[in-house]
Amino acid sequence: MLTIVIPTLNESKSGYLAKILSAYNGVAGIEIICVDGGSADDTESLIKQSKAKLICTDICSRAGRLNEGIKQAKFDMVLLHHPRSILDVEGIKALTNEASKIPWGAFTHQFNIQHSLLKFTSWYSNRIRGDRRGIYYLDHCLFAQKQLLFDVGLIPEIDIFEDTEICLKLNKKVKPIRLPYISQTSAIRFQTNGVYSQALKNQILKCMYYLKRSDKEMNKTYEQQLELNSHYPDNKVAKKPQD
Repeated sequence: MLTIVIPTLNESKSGYLAKILSAYNGVAGIEIICVDGGSADDTESLIKQSKAKLICTDICSRAGRLNEGIKQAKFDMVLLHHPRSILDVEGIKALTNEASKIPWGAFTHQFNIQHSLLKFTSWYSNRIRGDRRGIYYLDHCLFAQKQLLFDVGLIPEIDIFEDTEICLKLNKKVKPIRLPYISQTSAIRFQTNGVYSQALKNQILKCMYYLKRSDKEMNKTYEQQLELNSHYPDNKVAKKPQD
């Protein structure tokens, strides 16, 4: 049995949420929980038309919305599903069938467009950062035993790199398993900003992370008017306190 938690925010424009809800409809042994952070489009209506459970919240961060879904999950295995990724249905079935044997892990990443740099990015994400270091991003679609997530204190409620932080916490307990089934992810950021420009931005953000910059400052740079994961109504960025 498997609970799928999807953090949503104005998802109808990408078209992915509709694909996800349609693709997983009828898959046995799963429940889908969509935790919406105040969508201004027809995201909530789309969810209500499906068999998914809708939780409405004013939580800004994606991590906070994921935690709300985890708390309400009725099954022991929880799949933290990126809202712009879609999984091979056979992978969901395999995870459901083997749920009791797997502590935590992720699926195999792939972008939805063909580009040499994006192929390398997925390879590195799967083989190096993932398999060797045990760090997978949310677009791999992470999964973990619910109790294990509670044991490590759930997902740190920061605005970016929350997936890195939860992997680091889980790694201290047990090493992850990467399943071979594909998590195909939208390359919208690369398409919007340019492949090489977005790749450079990603590396800059990683440097900012290791320098312990403010999560809101980093996320503001990452979103840059796209507001795909979170939004800041007051257009203010929290400043890092001076030492």
